[in-house]
Amino acid sequence: MSFGLLSKMATLKTNHIRHTISGMQKITTIMPVISQVLNNRLIGREFSSVAVVPTMFKREDYKRTIYDAIFSDWKILIRPNDWNDFKNGKEGVRRYRHEDLPPIYRTGLYELGVAVIGQDDLRQKFDPDNVVPTYLGQSVDMRSRLQDYGRCGGHLPASLFEDLSSKEFCILFRYAMMRSKWEAAAIEGVILSTIDYPWN
Repeated sequence: MSFGLLSKMATLKTNHIRHTISGMQKITTIMPVISQVLNNRLIGREFSSVAVVPTMFKREDYKRTIYDAIFSDWKILIRPNDWNDFKNGKEGVRRYRHEDLPPIYRTGLYELGVAVIGQDDLRQKFDPDNVVPTYLGQSVDMRSRLQDYGRCGGHLPASLFEDLSSKEFCILFRYAMMRSKWEAAAIEGVILSTIDYPWN
């Protein structure tokens, strides 16, 4: 794991996430380069020649982006205290939720996010504006990749997930299916060239 990634994760403290969740007031944002790329992708055009604008946007500053349309709804991967309750052997507790994971062996993009969700809202559809997106990735098998995050944090430190779970945060995910590994990697690269995710 690179020093840059470790440094970014070290600065993403719980109070920062809580402050971001309570303070997200920016309106829906259309980012021009991402808009062009995804419009091309959705109508089947090639997008390898799209110019990339060097301006960087902090992902946590924006409730919505142009590429929301290709993603699934946000789903809960780890509920508050799931990891601690599982570790302590609490009966009937699972380490992560698997009901809404994408179909097996599907290539695509995925986002991880963090949210504070009341106990009464855990079984209901919740407001996606309350989710703070924190990571963007791609995989040839999104189901296995997300399961890995649920079991042990994947390539992200397990202590990060344990800390968030113990402080009443949910870890969520959403995904977008792609036609190939190349397409997923290309769109991921374009998005990350203009949008800065806290955990990337």
